[in-house]
Amino acid sequence: MDGERYDRIYDVVRRIPRGRVATYGMVAMVAGYPRAARFAGLAMHHCDDPSVPCHRVVNASGGLAPHFVSQRGRLQREGVTFAGRNVALGRHLWTPRLPDERGGAASSRRRARDRAV
Repeated sequence: MDGERYDRIYDVVRRIPRGRVATYGMVAMVAGYPRAARFAGLAMHHCDDPSVPCHRVVNASGGLAPHFVSQRGRLQREGVTFAGRNVALGRHLWTPRLPDERGGAASSRRRARDRAV
C-alpha cells in the first residue's frame, strides 16, 4: 500500500527542476495527499532511488532535513541560495503546473486568455 503512495510522492519530486525546491506539504498536495506533509517526509526518508532528487524537498520555512548531511551542499551546487540556515524560498520555490478543470496541464496562454474573459 505505502509503496504505491510513495511512488506518487517520488513522481512529484522527480518533476522539481534543478535550482528549485518544494516543501513537503506542497509535494504531498500535488501527489494528491493534501495535509500529508509528514507522509511526504517519511517517503523521502525511506527513498533509496537515486533518480529521486530528495535533496530538493525542504520544510515549510525552507529548513533542511536534520540528518541529511549532504543536502545543503547538493542544493548549493545547483545554485540554490540560503538566508541563514534556510533556503531562500522566495527565490527558489518551485511552482508546479497543476491540472486544469479539463484534466490537462493548464498552459500559461490559456490561463491569460481565461483571465481576460
